[in-house]
Amino acid sequence: VSVMHANNETGVLQPVAEISKLLEDRECFFHVDAAQSFGKEVDELKKLECDFLSISGHKIYGPKGIGALYARRPHGNPSPLKPFMFGGGQERGLRPGTLPVPLIVGLGKTAEFASQEHLSRSQLAKRVKDQFLAELEGRGAIINGDRSCCQHHVLNLTFPGVDSEALMLAIRESLAFSNGSACTSSSYKPSHVLSAMGLEESAIESSVRLSWSFNVDQIPTSALIQTFSSLSAT
Repeated sequence: VSVMHANNETGVLQPVAEISKLLEDRECFFHVDAAQSFGKEVDELKKLECDFLSISGHKIYGPKGIGALYARRPHGNPSPLKPFMFGGGQERGLRPGTLPVPLIVGLGKTAEFASQEHLSRSQLAKRVKDQFLAELEGRGAIINGDRSCCQHHVLNLTFPGVDSEALMLAIRESLAFSNGSACTSSSYKPSHVLSAMGLEESAIESSVRLSWSFNVDQIPTSALIQTFSSLSAT
């Protein structure tokens, strides 16, 4: 069973702890994709019982091209992982090749910073989000995803009647965002995430994804509202 902990388009968190409990008596392995949540949902991940957990360095402001896979050895037994590449004996024989030491050190250091600062970073992101949504209230924007179980630094919004591409181009001098995940930036197909959530294609075409770092203290809401209103009137 493989579950994405935090969705990269909406920021919605899946109940991985509850899923882990349901799988306790099942003869299966449980993998959690924590690329979007590692270094952010620290307390939950510390308590999580899973067989495998994967992370990515650039999601916590580390170098690109480096990640890690946690693999549990249940009851001291060998890991069930099998190599699919062969050659050197690096990484306990699972993945041959010269290890990128600078990237590994970079990942380790940024993980250390994230662990130390995750509470303050989360509080800052939440403050920005709350202020942004308060300023957007009554303007017609629709939040995609359950706000009660969503990360503080990610938002997916639908601006009814406005093409997301037009919105991105019109406001690009003030605000940079996307109408999908970076993983599918070369694809012009409607978001499969929003489709799975039951949104109509017209709503998906009017939806954008915003995310911000702990270094951002506010989102230029007035520019977004003005641009949205202008495009809505055309």
